[in-house]
Amino acid sequence: MNFVKELSMNKNDPESRTDTYFPMADRPDLGLKVRDNIYEVKQRRDWTLSLPESQPLPGKFEAWDKWSLEKIPEAGNKLTGLSISKKRWLTCLDQAFNVRSNFSNPPQEIQVEYTEIKIEATNYYTFALEISGLHSPEKLLEIARKIPIHPRMTAENCCSYPAFILANVLKK
Repeated sequence: MNFVKELSMNKNDPESRTDTYFPMADRPDLGLKVRDNIYEVKQRRDWTLSLPESQPLPGKFEAWDKWSLEKIPEAGNKLTGLSISKKRWLTCLDQAFNVRSNFSNPPQEIQVEYTEIKIEATNYYTFALEISGLHSPEKLLEIARKIPIHPRMTAENCCSYPAFILANVLKK
């Protein structure tokens, strides 16, 4: 994943932060976290590729909706938070796959992210391709065909953050 670090907006100093995730065992399609006192809620859409055999990268292609809230309504039951330390290298590309020097608002870019996360005493490394303003699965396939494939990028190693965190919390 060196190409992400080389093109990263913060190549020398990765963004470092601690996010608190609230894994919900019965909702792997829902992610809730707190980052910098802002609540982020993500929900996976019911979304599939018309020709899944045509996808150029191993793993799952998913679509998620995201909301950011300054506060969240009181929950009927208390959720237990899990603090996760992150170091993140992020490369921002435009739809033509050219490196951008900044983010647009509303987002219309492609984010290629390489992250070191620490859950308790174990370090994990993640790779993510996040596309904002995407209108079709076909556009995702077109963009994904341009990503170099690393041998560790296998379908078995692919999942969303909520599923990854749940797998690591529940196996203990």
